[in-house]
Amino acid sequence: MIALAAATLVVCAPGFPGSSSEARPAMEAFARSLAGAGHLPAGSLSAVYEESEAGGLRRLAQQDAALLLAPLPFFLEHERELRLVAHLSAVPRGGEALERWTLVAAKDHPASLDGYTVQSSAGYSKRFVRAAAPGLPRQVEIQASAAVLSALRRAADGEKVAVLLDGAQAAALGTLPFASSLAVIGTSIPMPVAVVATVAKRMDEKGWKALEPAFRRLADDPAAREALDGVRMAGFVPLDHAALTAARAAWRRAQ
Repeated sequence: MIALAAATLVVCAPGFPGSSSEARPAMEAFARSLAGAGHLPAGSLSAVYEESEAGGLRRLAQQDAALLLAPLPFFLEHERELRLVAHLSAVPRGGEALERWTLVAAKDHPASLDGYTVQSSAGYSKRFVRAAAPGLPRQVEIQASAAVLSALRRAADGEKVAVLLDGAQAAALGTLPFASSLAVIGTSIPMPVAVVATVAKRMDEKGWKALEPAFRRLADDPAAREALDGVRMAGFVPLDHAALTAARAAWRRAQ
């Protein structure tokens, strides 16, 4: 058994459904599964969910917050200030570790989106939206919105709205009854969906080496399947460093 100082995994997913209190049972199950897979002492690892960017940042400011599981936009937005180091990619249920973001507007949209509003679940990071859709004019307004379906309907109805979709949302686009009224304007480079990162060197190398195989073994453990479902993940795989480097470069170029 490997000793590990008490640590907390903060799961932060702005724009996704659910609250911290609603997610508590799933977080407790996930932490137990990780601790079991890593043969860690009981109580050495806990997990909490924060549904907002502000809530996630408040929780990450606490010294026990040693690990982060978050979508790429949150990671890139706060990588430097929180001294995040990405170690693994998270694979969403029914998806892959990498995804392309897709910008959609009405089929008869003008050549330029001047005067448009761009809505996205990643809208809390305006820089990420511009990194994923580098052709956006400076005049667009970027908004964070979890109401993707209603935004797509407004776009299809001819309003000056464009929507930046993540991989799962883009995959479901063709199933919409008004899909024929929408057009894809562009797609991003492949980017990691979400990452597991250490925070501000609060976990030493020995501690991470104990946990890394635990994350990677979860997908092969039938007993952990429910815990993975609780965080909407199918498993964790080695990080695609080239894809992360390219995404980081696009983010840095964005204004």
